[in-house]
Amino acid sequence: MRNIDLLKLDYSRKIELSNSIVAQALQQCNNPAVSFSGGKNSLVVLHLLLQYKPDIPVIFTNTTNEFADTVKYVRRLAREWNLNLYELRPRWNFWKVVKLFGFPPESRYRYGEPHCCYILKIEPILKIYKEKRFDANFTGLTAYESRTRMVNFLLKGCVIRTRYIGRHRLPFEILSVKPIYFWNHADVLRYIEENDLPVNPVYRKYGLERCGCRLCTGHKGWREQLKRISPKLYEYVLKKIEEYGFDSQPNHAKK
Repeated sequence: MRNIDLLKLDYSRKIELSNSIVAQALQQCNNPAVSFSGGKNSLVVLHLLLQYKPDIPVIFTNTTNEFADTVKYVRRLAREWNLNLYELRPRWNFWKVVKLFGFPPESRYRYGEPHCCYILKIEPILKIYKEKRFDANFTGLTAYESRTRMVNFLLKGCVIRTRYIGRHRLPFEILSVKPIYFWNHADVLRYIEENDLPVNPVYRKYGLERCGCRLCTGHKGWREQLKRISPKLYEYVLKKIEEYGFDSQPNHAKK
């Protein structure tokens, strides 16, 4: 079946295929890990993985730019579900990074990877993968989230062997697995409802569609979103942008 045809499957077939992807991928690795952001997509993938490997390492990167509710939610879920949680933290916090390099510009990957994305998120992940020698990375990415991800899905599919996490090179090969790459938003919501999964409260509290970094200025809607969530914080960020500027020297290197 062609990758494009997976997008057209009905919900029950998508569930079957995602379970098959998880089961087969686990047979191809010895030390897998699953990434968990606290978002809905990664919640679905986490739930799928736990049916097969309850003790799988769960990687949550606390960027220091998370919503406080997200951090509390992840820690609470770790207790309630008895997760093998690794909460990672970066060497510098968000405010030190933007002071040194500036805030991420809108369309943040257009000119390269902003320093905040690398230092706060990617670097801690690379570090633990090297330390623990994880050989598989399960994520909750879906093709519908961006044009780049759709193209990647159509060309490469849900499972590939690679030496890269994002744009950065590991000293060894891993299995990159995206079990719900072909799902749409309605599929995710249906799975959550049918399995009665607890959802991060930030979605409803702030009316968010995605729960990423709280003060990210790297997307077109950040001004409206932050102004709606906290007008005072929005004004503070504007002042800091005047002081620190935007990241004008993005991190291009593949490390």
